[in-house]
Amino acid sequence: MKHALLATLLLSGTSLLHANPEIAVVIDQEYGAATAEGIVLLQSAASAAEPDQWTVYARDPFRQGELVKAVVTLQNRIWATQAVGAGAKLLGRVPPQVIGFNRIRFRTSDARKIAQQQAVLARTNFISANYQLAANATTGAPEWGLALLDTTGAEVGFIVISAETGAVIHQQWSNGLASNTPNAPVNTPETPGERVADDVKDGARRAWEWTGDTGLEVGRFFKRLFKN
Repeated sequence: MKHALLATLLLSGTSLLHANPEIAVVIDQEYGAATAEGIVLLQSAASAAEPDQWTVYARDPFRQGELVKAVVTLQNRIWATQAVGAGAKLLGRVPPQVIGFNRIRFRTSDARKIAQQQAVLARTNFISANYQLAANATTGAPEWGLALLDTTGAEVGFIVISAETGAVIHQQWSNGLASNTPNAPVNTPETPGERVADDVKDGARRAWEWTGDTGLEVGRFFKRLFKN
């Protein structure tokens, strides 16, 4: 009965499907509102289309400072859940704010289109993407972080897009281009100012490495692209 209700709710409601809140709805139905309201991070494996599996991290409503982890998988048009862990060490770093799903206006398909537009400007091609959703530490606005992969699975770009406004907040490309100018030159940093700017960009990339350097949760997604 619960799965039938979820199937009707999630797959026939156009307004819900517009903004990726279906994952929060599933968590609410399976584990309760307290857990759903405490979601801090969504992650997907590499996908060439809409992700059909998400790893969900939420604050444990019963143990302060700990997290719970679940995997949500789309099977026969129904989202199925599996609890896979709990504790204080599921992530090396924990996003400081919960995700406000009611603020999301741009879902994964929208974020991918924006990333494709920016990739064209950066003269880069990608085949698949790893998706993350987390809240901005300062504003609380939900943001998509996409690691963009080529045919070999290597990361060729990384982009952060506001899930609320669709604005591109940050982007980096393996060929060195980070501007919206199609013919922008690829330069190596030579001046102190350029090196500082690159450090800022690297910091923005590392801010999305919630597992730190362990790579235990999502493997290649957290491989650092811009090492010095």
